[in-house]
Amino acid sequence: MGDPALFDTICITAAFIGIASGLVLSVLYLERLG
Repeated sequence: MGDPALFDTICITAAFIGIASGLVLSVLYLERLG
């Protein structure tokens, strides 16, 4: 696990998944409110 490029890719992917899931949850929450 000494590959910094792989580590960066994993971090970027995790951040992207977190942001995407957060947006989806907020949209679903707003849909329920509306």
